Amino acid sequence: MLLAPSDFTALFVDRYPCKLLGGRPATVSLSRPTDLALPTGQVVVCDPFTGLGPFAPRPFTATVRPGRYPVDVAVAAFDNDGVQAQVAAAARLSIADAPVARWELALTDGQNVADLGDREFFGYEADHGDVCFVDASAVSALAYQEDWLDEALAAYVAADFGLPPVRAVGPAEEETVAFTTGRGSGFYPTWVGRTGSGDIACFVTDFLVLE
Repeated sequence: MLLAPSDFTALFVDRYPCKLLGGRPATVSLSRPTDLALPTGQVVVCDPFTGLGPFAPRPFTATVRPGRYPVDVAVAAFDNDGVQAQVAAAARLSIADAPVARWELALTDGQNVADLGDREFFGYEADHGDVCFVDASAVSALAYQEDWLDEALAAYVAADFGLPPVRAVGPAEEETVAFTTGRGSGFYPTWVGRTGSGDIACFVTDFLVLE
């Protein structure tokens, strides 16, 4: 069976009690949301500093109406040998304020869940532990904007690595909203939450830090 989604409905409730991998107890809090413009409604998740350009992941086949949508992060706080620590558990791009009835793996053209093995998933690579939601139209436009990349990286570091998520705006109003992953560099899945009528309620990218 392919990788199953976490209980995201519970995870994105403030003060949600959970356990990190290994059994360490934690409590989730939600970051302040940051809006993202999606002028085409085609969603891409990638590393904001190394993943833009010709080698960026393709947009998901699940598309939404163009508009502005909030992004927030579920942050798990825990006791680390007497020191309070926190780790990003998942990030959400909310499309509609409606309950999720089912979750499906976010796919790009040519991907089929029937090709996956036990606990496998399609996902994206975060080279340095950084991730963003971005519209497909901005992926190529921002790839070679060195001044923008320098400014975006400086703002991201100054904002505690995207907790809460950080919006960066390119020279032609292209936007990314970036945040840190919970496990650093790695390969991570994104899920589409759908309502009972099949409409998209949200996209959630999971950092695989919870039991």
